[in-house]
Formats: sequence, structure tokens, C-alpha cells
Amino acid sequence: MLFYLQLMVVLLLATSSALTRTYGQSLDEKIAYVHDIISPSLDEVKWSEEGALEQAPTWIADGSWHALSIQQSLVNTNDIFVSWYEQFNWSVVLSTYVPSIYDLPFRSASVEDLVNYSISNPNWWVSYMWKLDTQFYGISENTSKVTCDFNSSGSEVEMWIWFHITRIPEYFVSRGGLQNWLTGFDLTPVSTGNLKAWEFYQDWNTNGTHYNLYFRAPANVLSQHGDNFTFSVGVSSLYAGRTVSNQQVIDVNMPPNTEVKEAMPASMIVMQGNTASFVKAKGDEYPQAFTVVSGPPAKSFAQAVVDGVSVWFLTPSGWAAIGSLLVLSFTALRGRRIWHRSKLYHRLYKSLVTIYDMYAKDLIRFHQEMDIISRNIVSMLIEDRINDEQFEKLLQRRDDLLRRAHE
Repeated sequence: MLFYLQLMVVLLLATSSALTRTYGQSLDEKIAYVHDIISPSLDEVKWSEEGALEQAPTWIADGSWHALSIQQSLVNTNDIFVSWYEQFNWSVVLSTYVPSIYDLPFRSASVEDLVNYSISNPNWWVSYMWKLDTQFYGISENTSKVTCDFNSSGSEVEMWIWFHITRIPEYFVSRGGLQNWLTGFDLTPVSTGNLKAWEFYQDWNTNGTHYNLYFRAPANVLSQHGDNFTFSVGVSSLYAGRTVSNQQVIDVNMPPNTEVKEAMPASMIVMQGNTASFVKAKGDEYPQAFTVVSGPPAKSFAQAVVDGVSVWFLTPSGWAAIGSLLVLSFTALRGRRIWHRSKLYHRLYKSLVTIYDMYAKDLIRFHQEMDIISRNIVSMLIEDRINDEQFEKLLQRRDDLLRRAHE
């Protein structure tokens, strides 16, 4: 047993560098990487998906927006809380994405008027610019809030928005259902109106986009016949039979104490214990459905481990699965690092403003607090917790507040 575990480690180390190089070349082709983990039971399903694409969308590539981050959490059966952040250049957005200046509800198109109106009317921006039907989705201005930082000379705006979606079935169905988020699946058997859990995060920036989601909901995707279980989920008509330029791994975790007997399409399958992994490469067509059948295990645990090692490391489909997961993990880690840097940067930025508000009239205390946070900013740069651009912006903001305190 120890020999096979050692063999597993050696093979993983040997294939990791080669696969990373191979799939690193594919990144230049702007291929999306997707990883699904599905855990069905007889009355519900737990599902997570993580994906990444190293290509910035047009509205970021053209300089209009610099970043957009959205996070959603189900707080109760009729409430999804949304935290929204974006950074953009208002003058470029105005010239590129606003049909007419006269279409705006404020008198001039200055960045000051944009910020003041957005703060006073917190649902306006997501409705006007992002086409969210706030009334249909039950988004009330009473529970929405907008805050902004801006540079009037450069038209740069940072906007934070918080709101609640209280009409959840309408929100999901009108946007194409859960399959609007998930890649390739027809989720008709899943009850989106009775979600038990929902977590969603997506980040867009100049490096591309990264997202992950998780939900738990009532579903009719698993059936039992004696000691055997059958899982089946259809493929969306937008994907079925089509060749899509992405790489996807779909892990289906069948009930415990069973092992996978068969799965379709067989050409994509890697089986190990109670998990069936479908591996879709760049040129593969999507099937009509993914189906897995499991039943009582027929092999000992030791034999199952040995077979699992041989399948994952000694077959082309196993190599493809490992390669896709390695690339996705690398891209996801980088996406999370960018997200954490952004959060830390905004926290430091707000701290500067808070110190100014509290101590601007006490110059001795003000300079003491500014010296402390300046040292923290330098330390964060050295530790690679913020990037050079964020460091420069923080110092510019600090110097601006110092000047204002002495005026």
C-alpha cells in the first residue's frame, strides 16, 4: 500500500510540470477553464462551480472600467444580499456607453453630479447601467446604499453598492435560471425557488475573469433502484452537440458506500470509487446528458486505490483531468490573490479618509496616525499584499489629505 502511495506522489510530480507547460500554452488561446463538483441525494443536490478566463471583457479592455466585483449570499429564503464594487473612468463610460447626455437624470454630466445622484438614488446605477429590473427583483431603495470615491480631474470613480434581492424566483427565472451561471447544464429538475444555500462571487479585471458559486437546492437528479443509484442531468440546448472552446472537469460524487459502475458518455469518463469525473477537452462536443450509475462496491479499498491511481495517472483522460484542474487551481489562486489585494487596498484607502475625518483639526495626532499607516502601506508593498499601482494611489491619497489638513 505504501509503495502505491509513493508511486502516486512521484507520478503527480512528474506530470505536473509537463501538464502545466502544455496548458500554459492554451491560456494564450483564451480558453475557459471550468470545474464542477456535484453531490446529489434523492431529494436535493449540492453543486459548486469554479471557472476562469484570462481575457478581459470589452468594457474593461477599452478602458471604460478597470474592475468589477460582485458577491451574493443567501441570508434567508427570500433574501439574497449583494455586495458590489466597481472602478471606472466616467468620461470614457459617458462617451462609450451612455446613449445621450440628455438621457441622464441630472443636469450636467460631471463626475460630481454622477456621484451625488447615485448616492441619493442608490438603485439608479445598477438599473440604468447594468439593466437590473430593481422593481421586479424586489430591490428596495430603503435597504440599498451607495458610497463613492472619485477624482474629478481624471474622472476616476470607485463605487460601492449594497442591496437586497427579495424576489428570488423572479431573479433566477428571468435571467435564464441557474444554467445562466453554470456552464452547459439544463437545470430544469432543480427548484430555484427553494434554494437552501447560494454563494456567488465573480471578479472582472484587466487579467480576465474568475468566478465561483455554490448552491444547495431541492432537485430530482438522483433515483434509486434497489441497491443501485442513477444520476442524470441534461445539457442545455445552447451547448448540446456543440464544440465549445473550453476545458471542463465535472466531478459527480455518488452516495457514500457505493462505487461507480458505469457512466455516459464513456469517452469522457474517469471513475474512482464513488466519484465519476467527466473530462471535456477543448475540441470535444457536449453530449445530450451526463449519466452515472453506482452500486455496492465489488472491490476492497486497497484494490480501489490501486485502480484509481492507474486510471488517473496512466490514461490520457486522467492526464487531461489533472491538467485542467492544475490550470484552474493556478488561475483561481491568482484571482483570489487579486481579490484580497483589492480588499486590503480599499481598507487602507478608507482608513486614510477616516483618520482625516477624526484628526484633521489636531495636526500633531493627525501626523502621528498618518506616519503609522504610511509604515503599514510600505510594509504591505514589501510583503506583496498590495501592488505598485495601489501603493502609488495610497501615497497620492495620503499626500492629498496632508495638504488639505494644512489649508
